[in-house]
Parts: sequence; structure tokens; C-alpha cells
Amino acid sequence: MKEPIVSICLPCYGRVEYVRRTLKSIYEYNSDVSLDDYEIVISDNDPKQNIRSLVSEFNFPNIHYHYTKCEGFMNSYYVLTYATGQFLKLHNSQVIFKKGALAALVQEIKDNQKNKPLVFYTNGLLFKGCSFTCQSFDEYFSKLSYWPSWSNGFAIWKADFDRIGKIYLNELFPHTSLFITQHDKMNYIVNDNHWFETQRVVGRSGHNKFEAFTIEFPSLVDECYRNNWISLSTKKHIINDIMTEYLPTLLFNKFVARIENYEIKDYKKNIKKYFPKGAYWLTWVCVAFVPFKMVIRKIKLA
Repeated sequence: MKEPIVSICLPCYGRVEYVRRTLKSIYEYNSDVSLDDYEIVISDNDPKQNIRSLVSEFNFPNIHYHYTKCEGFMNSYYVLTYATGQFLKLHNSQVIFKKGALAALVQEIKDNQKNKPLVFYTNGLLFKGCSFTCQSFDEYFSKLSYWPSWSNGFAIWKADFDRIGKIYLNELFPHTSLFITQHDKMNYIVNDNHWFETQRVVGRSGHNKFEAFTIEFPSLVDECYRNNWISLSTKKHIINDIMTEYLPTLLFNKFVARIENYEIKDYKKNIKKYFPKGAYWLTWVCVAFVPFKMVIRKIKLA
């Protein structure tokens, strides 16, 4: 096979049924795309390796399975190392491609092969419904706000990925660590088309997601500011959005809707490091507005 245009990189750990539906959305709902144009790269860090059976089930020459001995979210880095395409699209294993999305993605990459912009996929969550450009990394990060934390949105050209070399990767956000290495790109695209649907995993739990968004992700934002890659106003904007939008949603999902069960230990202490005084109580106040925002988002994305 020739070098694929796009590598769709799936870091996996169990959840076979979700991965099966994701693969089905690619091979059945988007069967009009030539197999030569893309590859599916699966990196499985579950010792049980149950995902391996799907490679036989989806018997196509462009799907590749790798068992990877790494911890947690670091799989989002290792899956990229196995890819051979010109453009590497990190993709959550439970996120489905809508019909026509893969063809549109491949075409967009073909159209941008010369300039090789940094592309991030926000899936309509900015309510623009189209791709648009930014003139600087500061503007880019400001428009994206906290969304570079979302692994499904991350993508990178293989040539750029190979140039990075050995760097420190945040263990919870390795893709964001890679994202900020691209601060000196000349071209930036935010793709806000609604191309994907997420399969909700009820009762999700595991790591301390509240610490991730009060300490770990803000530390990466602060690193960008300290290195003069983003302005103070952009840093404040991102921190404010996490405080008034993201953290209240986490609280709502855990304590009101009870659809997630992430650890919340030391939340009140941790939020004091990067957030303004009173942030802890403000996040709880903002919980009241979450269901209304969810309804508005659902209507706009319909």
C-alpha cells in the first residue's frame, strides 16, 4: 500500500463494543473513502488485549494493531509513534465518525498538504460549524480555550511529530504537551465542523479529573504564558472558561446527574493554585447553569 494521507490513531483500553462501533462507523458509514487514503492504528495498553480480536473481525489491509506496555493516557502518545500517514489524527476509541466525515477530513488534509497548518478538531462545540484560520498561536489557543485538553481534537503532521524528538510529556495530557510544541507554526486551523458523535460511557471514573483541570492542564497553560507563547489575557481567558464552564460541568455530572464518578480529593485546595480567589465557590454556583447550557448546546448541534 502507498503512504496513507491520514492515520486515524486509536489508543484503546478495553471497551470492545465501543471500539467496534467506532470502527464500524469508519468502514461502513464512510465506505466511499479509498482504503489507500487512510489507515487505522490501534494501540492497546490493556494486558488482556481483548481489542485484538477486532482486527480479524474488520479484516481490512489498512488496520494495524499494536500492544503497548504503557500507563494510562501515555497511550495517546505511543499510538502516534506507530502511524505512517502524512497526517496523524488522534481519535478517542468511543467517538463515531458521522457519514461523510472521513471523506471531508481526507480532502481537507489534501488541500493543506503544502502549508501543513496545525489543525484542531472541536466538533462544532465552538458553534461556528466550519473551519477557520488563526494568525498566531496566541489567537489559536484563545479561540480553542480549554479544548486542547481533549485528545480527540488533537492532530499533527507526521513531519512535525518526527521533528519534536524527546520531550517531557504531561502524563495526563501528553497530547497537549505535543500541541504546545507547535507554538511556532505559521498556519493554524480550527475545524469546528460537527463530524463526530461520542458514545457516552455511563459511570466513568478513574483518575482525579478535578486535579487534572485545576493543576495539570492549567500548568501547561501557565507554561505557555511563561514562555511568551500566549498573552496574559489569553491565559486568563482559558482559566476563566475552565472555572465557569468545565469544572461546573464536572461537578454537575458527578453530584447531580451522577453519570460520572471521578475522584475529587483536594479539589478545594488545588483550585487555589492557578485560579482567582473565590473560584471554588464560583464553580459550585455555576453548576446551576449547566443543564441550560447543555440544552442550548444540543439544540445548536442538532
